Amino acid sequence: MSDKVWQSIERKIQGHYKAAQFLPTSCPECANILEPVDLGVDIDTNERLWVTHCCGKWDKYLEKLSEQQLP
Repeated sequence: MSDKVWQSIERKIQGHYKAAQFLPTSCPECANILEPVDLGVDIDTNERLWVTHCCGKWDKYLEKLSEQQLP
C-alpha cells in the first residue's frame, strides 16, 4: 500500500481514539458497551463526525481536521 493509504489509516485510528476518550464508553441505561462510529467528513467545516447511539440517546464528537487530514 502507498504511504498516503497508511497515513489515512493512521489518522482514522487517531480520530477514533480521540472520540472514544470524549464519548461515553457504556450506556447509562442498559450498560451496553458503546463504540464510536464515523459518520463522515464535512469538507466545508473540516470536521469529522463521530457518534454513539443506544437506548434512543445520541452522543456526538466533532473532530477538527487540518487541510492535510482531509480524505
